[in-house]
Amino acid sequence: MLIEYIATTSEDVITIEQSGADRIELVSALSEGGLTPSYGLIEMAINSVQIPINVMVRPHAQSFCYSDKEIEIMKKDIQMIRSLGANGVVFGVLNQKNEICFQQLEDLLTETGSMDVTFHRAIDSTNNLLQAAEKLDTYKEITTILTSGGFGDWKTRIETLKAMKERCKQTNLLIGSGLTKDNILDVHLQVAANCYHFGTAIREDQSVLKSVSLEKAVEIINILK
Repeated sequence: MLIEYIATTSEDVITIEQSGADRIELVSALSEGGLTPSYGLIEMAINSVQIPINVMVRPHAQSFCYSDKEIEIMKKDIQMIRSLGANGVVFGVLNQKNEICFQQLEDLLTETGSMDVTFHRAIDSTNNLLQAAEKLDTYKEITTILTSGGFGDWKTRIETLKAMKERCKQTNLLIGSGLTKDNILDVHLQVAANCYHFGTAIREDQSVLKSVSLEKAVEIINILK
């Protein structure tokens, strides 16, 4: 079982480690779905805790489509994140047809080295999640796919997640978005992905603008472990 929580501040990072979580995803601008955090925050976070930290690489929140210049920015960010000692990076790239842009993906992967790579929820915006997951699974550099099984009600998404899990032979499926203490056990029993990702569910008032609550973070850990 792997439980990953989102952190946006140095205080979040410490609280998450105290909760007993297994891994941190470090982002800025959670209200925008997460953007690349500052190098100062990345360095401080890595030096503050012992658990692994994966860092978001996303230059803007307009879409998951990026220009050649933006890809170069992302590559520079990956280089810096790797030099700071992060466990991994989190990113996703699509084209104008809402398909994974494999050319840009492969370009970014040239900079990841031995770090873990999570292809994030950009996959949920693709036209064919099963096909996209199956293709991503062929990349040995990609260790994880973060997904909510698309959009819509949980009943439909759970069936999609089950099918995605069957397609992924070497890549971990990390389920996130919309998970709470009230639905996580049901999702786990049905999908059994064993990797779960939480954001607002562990925050005060479930607000993207508030800090991680140790009590809420521990509560979810206790449900799953």
